[in-house]
Amino acid sequence: MKERVDAILRRNQGEYLESLLPPRDALLEEMEKFADENNHPIADPEVTQLMRTIVRMKRPRRILEVGTNIGYSVIVLGRESDSEAVIETIEIDHNTLTTAKRFVSEAQLPCRVVFHEGAALDVIPRLTGPFDFVFIDCVKTEYGDYLDALLPKVARDAVIVCDNLLWKGQVAAGTHDGPTDALRAFNKRISNDPRLLTIILPLGDGTGISVVV
Repeated sequence: MKERVDAILRRNQGEYLESLLPPRDALLEEMEKFADENNHPIADPEVTQLMRTIVRMKRPRRILEVGTNIGYSVIVLGRESDSEAVIETIEIDHNTLTTAKRFVSEAQLPCRVVFHEGAALDVIPRLTGPFDFVFIDCVKTEYGDYLDALLPKVARDAVIVCDNLLWKGQVAAGTHDGPTDALRAFNKRISNDPRLLTIILPLGDGTGISVVV
């Protein structure tokens, strides 16, 4: 979740693009308010709108989310899925996962959702692929490790979406700290990995879209 509308784009551009987003329903609005009041980072609405578009086009059957938080993205993805799809999602914090389960239950999604509690790098090796859509929005310093663990478990032509790749504008600004340096290295990696076809967009807090080739 970005801190400012102008962290990546100029303010007038960001405000204009936000004005074009469709309104969220009552449940998603409630979740956005809950996230803001309780300091839960969730994906920006423009990022979830992008994922809605991809899922509607691709119709994935096996979806994996690395970083459940309160279940906002699960609901967005699940509403674009049908009864044959399965979403698996990973969250390390028990209380946060309990909140996510409550919101997801309220959403009454058509697809099945499987919740995994634990650190993503412990859970991913236990999962059975192949996944055809992956959303990564978890510990920023671990993005490269997630990719290493996930590549053997994704199908050819799978789509991998990564959030926060411009990290509040700090990645391009040359800031040096743990998350920023890790994301800068990750961006270079996914942009040059011959197994991936990647574009990084100035959307939300920076969104990467990779297709497994």
